[in-house]
Amino acid sequence: MSASTDGVSLAALLNAVSLLRGEVAALARSNDRVEASHQELHRRLDAIDAEQAAVTDLVPLLELIAARINDAHSASQEALADVRDGVGDVRGDLAGVATLIERLLSDARVDRRQHRSDQQSTAALIAFARSAILGNHAPLPVNVEDDPLLEHYVLNQPPDMASTDRALMDWRASVAAANTAELITLLKKQETPSPTDTPHSRLLRYRLAAITRAQLEARRVPAPARPTTTRAADRSAASCLERSLELADLWRSGESRALYAEAELAGAVDLFVAAERLAGASTEGASPPELVTLHRELADRIEAGDRPKAGDGPTGASYEPLTAVGRHRDR
Repeated sequence: MSASTDGVSLAALLNAVSLLRGEVAALARSNDRVEASHQELHRRLDAIDAEQAAVTDLVPLLELIAARINDAHSASQEALADVRDGVGDVRGDLAGVATLIERLLSDARVDRRQHRSDQQSTAALIAFARSAILGNHAPLPVNVEDDPLLEHYVLNQPPDMASTDRALMDWRASVAAANTAELITLLKKQETPSPTDTPHSRLLRYRLAAITRAQLEARRVPAPARPTTTRAADRSAASCLERSLELADLWRSGESRALYAEAELAGAVDLFVAAERLAGASTEGASPPELVTLHRELADRIEAGDRPKAGDGPTGASYEPLTAVGRHRDR
């Protein structure tokens, strides 16, 4: 009984040992698998470390590439700016060309108008020359006689000793009584181109000068050299203002031979003489108040650049010669 019991126990023990060996083997196999998994994990970690090292090595390269991209972008922006500037320059050049073309066209139109005006002046000059040959000695129109083509004639014209124009009549009487030194001074002034001359005053200036020059020649006195032009080179605002102030001072200074020698003041003298006739003779050498006021107003207008003339007032244009320049007038 005990022997059989021992055999059963031994068999059970052997079975337990066998089971234990099986579990130990299974555990060993499991450990092998875990070990293999750990080895695979280590291998993958090593691979990841290697790849991270490669990526780390790429960072400087990527930074270099980024820097080059930035440089390239900056260069492209500069190139684009240059292109824009170039386009602006081209546009400016095109605008300049367009302006030049417009100026040329404008000059061409002016030249055509000037050519037409020159033809009209030439035709009028021919017509008046023909009339003069036939005995009709009518004066040339101002716009024709003031043409630059006739400037030589204006400077060298003979004295007009027959005109009934008030300014010429008074001046012919005045130069006869003037001394030679004064005449030379007045002639130089008369033949100096004025920046504020109009065509009418410019022509009258050299008609008066021709009478002055003839008087000097009659006295066998060498006259100053003739000018080369009738037109002032400087016609700036400052020059015109200075000239107007000079004429206003001459007008305010009253009666003088220099006043009658000045072509630009001839219209104001005409206006004042007509007003004197309307006002009648002065009493006790005093001018009527209205003439004093008129004289002052004319001075202000002359100073402002105006050149009053007889047509500006209510008077007529018929005048008698003033043979005595020394006659008292408040002018």
